[in-house]
Amino acid sequence: MAVLNSTETTVASGFEGSSESLLSIPELEKISCSIRGETSVHPLWLVGKHIRFAELILSDTEACVGDGDPLESHISSGRVLAASIGSIEHGVDSSLLIQQDGFEFSEYVDISSLTVLEVLH
Repeated sequence: MAVLNSTETTVASGFEGSSESLLSIPELEKISCSIRGETSVHPLWLVGKHIRFAELILSDTEACVGDGDPLESHISSGRVLAASIGSIEHGVDSSLLIQQDGFEFSEYVDISSLTVLEVLH
């Protein structure tokens, strides 16, 4: 009940206001990018944009040359609906919620497996 009667604004609550607290925020992981003049792009910049991207996914084939899992690149396009920013130091990866063209559902894709090929519009 005390929360309902509070006059404190929710934006200011919990903010220390010191430059030290802002400097301790970890840098966000960026997505690799093959757009001319760019090597990486910030995940939040892509929200709402229609992109063409390559995603590394596990291959269905049993054959694996060398060490590690067999991977293949899947090229697709879709709209970025949201970005989930994780804390790498705590084992939580960042991801994008993408609705691929031609599908009604959307799914979170780990940004470490994405390469942005083009921002369509």
